[in-house]
Amino acid sequence: MNIKTTSKGAAFAKGIGWGLMFLLAILLFVVASRYLTQGPKVYFSEQREVYIANIVPLLTHIAGSMLATIIGPFQFLRKTRTGHFLKIHRWLGRIYLLSVLFGGLGGAYMGTIAYGGPIARLGLMTIAGLWLVSGYMAYMHIRNKKIELHRKWMVINYAITFAGVTLRLWQIVFGLIGLDFLTGYIIVTWLSWIPNLLVALWINKRNRSVENNLVI
Repeated sequence: MNIKTTSKGAAFAKGIGWGLMFLLAILLFVVASRYLTQGPKVYFSEQREVYIANIVPLLTHIAGSMLATIIGPFQFLRKTRTGHFLKIHRWLGRIYLLSVLFGGLGGAYMGTIAYGGPIARLGLMTIAGLWLVSGYMAYMHIRNKKIELHRKWMVINYAITFAGVTLRLWQIVFGLIGLDFLTGYIIVTWLSWIPNLLVALWINKRNRSVENNLVI
């Protein structure tokens, strides 16, 4: 009885978490779409000329990030990984990883010329590198039919993908507390993804503990 109650509670919590994640992913998709539809006027003034001069890697990064962010939540639904939905899961996975590849390469390049100086650039290049590496690891493990390792790396990869969301949430917080834009921008190039990565590692560790308990 207690096990069933706990299972229902865990399932409910996961459902709420997934719904919130998907909602935030949609909001990011809508917000980021401005960069594809409204042109240079939406770029912040301190970096507008740099963005215009590097429009191809910029839009590659934005488009890849948008696609990966909106596709990612569906890949964590259990139903998409079984039965007739498995083929859809695989095709979405291919599109997702290609989005990560192009988004990561564009992001890595843009990181080298990012606003905020060397600390901000290092933060952005680090996240781009981790994004690409974790995507590659997820791909290699599924190619080798190591499904559990693939899932663990996908959790890590999407946590990094989700940095696009958390970056904007932190910017809102910094705006509310009156932090100047430059300082906030430098901080957010690290704060947007480090907590995400720690949460992903915790989730993977927790899932391993649950699996071990089930085996026992």
